[in-house]
Amino acid sequence: MGIIKDRISKVLNLFDELSLDVIVIVNGANLEYFTGIDSGLMFVVNRSMDTTLIVPRLDLQRVQEIVGSDTRLIGYSTVEVPQRMPGESLFVSKSIGDYLLREVGLKPNNIVGIDNPDSSVAKELNSVGVKIMNINESILRLREIKDEYEIGMIEEATRITEEALDDVLKGGLEGKRERDVAAMLYQKMIGRGAEDVAFKPIVASGPNGAYPHHVFTDRVIRRGEFVTIDVGARYRLYCTDMTRTIAVGSVGGKIKDAALAVLEAFRKASNSVRPGVKARDVDSIARNVLAEYGFDSYYIHSTGHGVGIEVHERPSIGPSSDEELKPNEVITVEPGVYIKGIGGVRIEDTILVTESGSRAISRYPVDLL
Repeated sequence: MGIIKDRISKVLNLFDELSLDVIVIVNGANLEYFTGIDSGLMFVVNRSMDTTLIVPRLDLQRVQEIVGSDTRLIGYSTVEVPQRMPGESLFVSKSIGDYLLREVGLKPNNIVGIDNPDSSVAKELNSVGVKIMNINESILRLREIKDEYEIGMIEEATRITEEALDDVLKGGLEGKRERDVAAMLYQKMIGRGAEDVAFKPIVASGPNGAYPHHVFTDRVIRRGEFVTIDVGARYRLYCTDMTRTIAVGSVGGKIKDAALAVLEAFRKASNSVRPGVKARDVDSIARNVLAEYGFDSYYIHSTGHGVGIEVHERPSIGPSSDEELKPNEVITVEPGVYIKGIGGVRIEDTILVTESGSRAISRYPVDLL
C-alpha cells in the first residue's frame, strides 16, 4: 500500500463519526503527512477513498514523478498562460476553493471536515452554506503515533545530524565564529543527504549559552567555555532534534556544576520514558534533579516535545501536559540551565517510546563535559 492510501485509511472513521461528505487537508504539515510531498495546496478525500491532490502548476511534473498513480493529480493556476499541454491536468480559477464547488460539486447541505477552519478555502465554503467541521485535532493525534516508515526517516535524519556534528567537532571549535560552525553544520548535513535543516542551528558559545534560542553571531569561540549546539536535519520530510554542550578546553566554576546537574537530569528523565508515564512526570523528574543542585530557577522551558514532520509536534513534555506517553511516539528530552552573563547548558536526545520502554534514536555521546 502506498503512503497516500495508507495514511487516508487512518481517517476513514471520521466520515461516519462526523457524518462527513468530504475531507479536505490544507495545512502544510498535514499535507506533507498525507501525501509525502512538500508542495501541496489541497488534498481531497471522499468516502470511497478516492483522492485528489492539487499542487501549483509549476510543480505538477515534479510531483507526478513522486506520487505516480497513487492519487489524482491536478495543477492549479489563476490563469492559463501558457495554454495547457496535451494531457496536462489543470484547474484554473481565481480561488482554489472553487474546485470543491465546481468540480467536486459541494452544495449547502454537504458537510466538509477540514484541518483549518480559518483558511480561505473554509471561508469560501462557508460563504455558500457548506457546513465546516474542524478535524485538525484528529489529524494531530494521528500524527503523534509514528509508523515504521516514519521512524526510519527520523532515524536517518538523526544519523545525518550526528555525522555532520562529528565532522565539525573533529575540526575543533576554538577560534571559529558561531556562524562558521552553523555554516559547516548546514553544509555537512546537506552533503550527507539531508533535504534541509529541521530548524536554524543554534550555536551558543560562552555567555550566549544563556539564551535557549540564541541566533549564531560573529562571536569567536574561546578556550575555557561551553558551546551549546542544537541541530537537526530534515530527511524526506522528517525531522530530528539533538543538542550537545561541548567544553572547549577546561571549564570550571558554577557553569561546570550546572553541566553536571543537567547531565544527571537528562539521564534520569530519559530513563523514565515508557508507555503510560505522564508527560508531566518526565518533566518533573528533570526539574527535581535540577532543584537538588539549586539550578531549578534557571530551567525556563519544558523538558521536551514530539518530533515528526514538524520539529515540534505533540505530545508536549511539560509541567502542564495531561498526556500519557504511548508506544511509537517520538519525543525529545532536553533539560537545560541558563545563567545570564555566565552561559548555559542543554543536552537533548530524540527518543522512541517502545511497547515496553524507550530507545534513544540519538546515539551521539553526551559525556562531552
